[in-house]
Order: sequence, then C-alpha cells, then structure tokens
Amino acid sequence: MKEFQKGILDNERVISAENVQRMGEVIALCCIKTVIARSGKDLHKLYADLLHDMNREKADHSPFSNAYDLAQEAMLFLCQHMGKRLDDVYVTKTGRKITIKQACFSVADRYLAKNYVAPMLNTTSLNEQIATEPDPILDDEQKNDYTAFDGLISKMKLTAVEHETLSILMAGFTMLQIGKILNVNRTTIWRRQNSIRKKYLQITNRF
Repeated sequence: MKEFQKGILDNERVISAENVQRMGEVIALCCIKTVIARSGKDLHKLYADLLHDMNREKADHSPFSNAYDLAQEAMLFLCQHMGKRLDDVYVTKTGRKITIKQACFSVADRYLAKNYVAPMLNTTSLNEQIATEPDPILDDEQKNDYTAFDGLISKMKLTAVEHETLSILMAGFTMLQIGKILNVNRTTIWRRQNSIRKKYLQITNRF
C-alpha cells in the first residue's frame, strides 16, 4: 500500500509491470514541456497528442499518435530495469554515475532532439537563423540535470499524496484529469496544490 501511495516519479519508486507505462508517459510529457520552456520550440501539438493518447477511452481503438513513440522509448528503457528503484545507480557509457530516472530522461531527451527538435532547426528560415541562435543538440553527458529539482522537492518534505499530485501537475494535466487519475475531487486537488505552493515558498524564502 505504501508503494502505491508514492508519486509516480518518486525516487524510491520501484519499476514494475504495473507502473512502467505511466512512468514512461509522464517522463515523455516532462521532456516535451521542458523543451518548449527552454527553447520555445513549437511542440505544443506533440504535447497535446500525447495527453490525448494517455487519456483516451478504453473503447477507443484508433491508432496512437506519433507522440506516443516518445513515451514508448522511455518505457523500453525502464523495462530493462524492472525491479529496481528510480534512484538506483546507472553507469553511462563514459563511466558517469547517475540515477536510472536521470538516464531515462536523457534517453527521452535524445529521442525528442533527434526526431523533432533537429528537423525543426534544419527547416528554420534564414531570417530566423539570423535573429536567433539555434539551440545545440546536447549529448548524453550534457542533458538536463534533474538532481537540483530532486533536491528542491526533498527539502519541501511533501506528503505521499502531495508527491503524487505534484508529479501529475508537472506533466501538464488539468484539475479534472488529475481528479480522475487520483479518484479525488477538484477541491482536494486545489487544497494539495495550495499546500505544495506554501512549502515551496517557505524553502525559497518567498513566504
């Protein structure tokens, strides 16, 4: 029961057949959202398509969008580490030690960069190239470092349900969607969100 209550991307979460799909989906959403925020690339349709795939009705047998390939890429990586925790050590090809979660984000980042960001850079108009410097495609050792974020979350001392709510909020779900996923009403989600915000303000000395 304790394991079920943990946030979907909580560092101590054990990768299993029951949660690997949701983990891959949330990691994919976070990667798309990060690229949009960091580079301003127009990946909003990709993001919306993935959200639609994740929330489709069971009776909907239409094909998944291309966006779901990103989630599957993350899932495939996680499947290689079944039974391990997200914060277990993963050694990169260059010998660097990171967590399995960080490595999975890197895998998803690389897939996103290769299949979506790079083609967009190659089709940028001359005027846009002059006005803005293209974002470099980073290699595995230069990817986003999620350790700072994990450290911030740790300092906030969130409860298990707050961890769960924050993970899904950061993936871009609406209050209604979060309510359906967690089987709680919107007032409960709002109350948790308000508590998370207060804890964040306290540790950043903005309260």
